[in-house]
Amino acid sequence: MGRSVDALAAHASQTRWGDLAPEVQHQARLVLLDTVGVMLAGSVQPEVVQLRRALLARTSDGEATLVCTPLVSTDARTAALLNGIAGRSVELCEGHRFVSCQAAVQVLPAVLAVGEMMHASGGELLTALVIGYDVGVRLGAGTTPRPRAHQNGQTAMLGAIAAGAHLRGLDAAGIARALRIGAPLVLTPSYSHTVAGSTALNVAGGMSGFQGALAP
Repeated sequence: MGRSVDALAAHASQTRWGDLAPEVQHQARLVLLDTVGVMLAGSVQPEVVQLRRALLARTSDGEATLVCTPLVSTDARTAALLNGIAGRSVELCEGHRFVSCQAAVQVLPAVLAVGEMMHASGGELLTALVIGYDVGVRLGAGTTPRPRAHQNGQTAMLGAIAAGAHLRGLDAAGIARALRIGAPLVLTPSYSHTVAGSTALNVAGGMSGFQGALAP
C-alpha cells in the first residue's frame, strides 16, 4: 500500500495541463461547469442558507469565494466546506459509472478554494480537478467499502487532499505525506441517511473539500 500511495503522489505532483489528452481537457471543463452549477443550485436550499449564515457570522472576509448569490468570501476551509455541502444538498452531482465515487463535487470545492488562495490559473485549477478525480477513482476502484456506508467522504476525500496539495506546490513526498495524514480522517457515513433524507450526509461530502483545503 505504501508504494501505491507513493506512485499516486508522484503522478499527482508531475501532471500538468499539457500532459492531458484533449478529450480529458474537454471533459474537465464540462465537469467543472456542471459542478459549479450544482453548487449554485444547492446554495439556495434552506438548510444550506442557515448554515452559511451561522458560519459566516463567526468568520471574516477571506481569500476564497462562496458559490452563492450574492458572492461572498471567507477563509479557504470554510468556503470549501460550504461549497461542498451545497453541491451535495441536491441530487444533481455527477459520478463515476464504474466506481462508487462522486468525485467532482467533493474535489472541486477544495480546488476552487485553494486555487483562489494560491492565485492559480485556469489550467492549474482544471489540472488539480483531474488529479483529484483520478486519485479518488483509483482508490475507489481498489477499495472495498464498509457495508451500508455511503461513498461521501471516503476515497474522494483523499482525491481532494491530493488536489489541494498539488495546488500548494508540494512535491511527490509532500503529497504522499498529505495523503497518509488524511487517510485516518476518511469518513464512512451510513447509507441509511440517504434513504431517510437526512441532511447530515451532505456534511460528509463537504468535509472532503474541507480536508482538501486543509492539506497539507
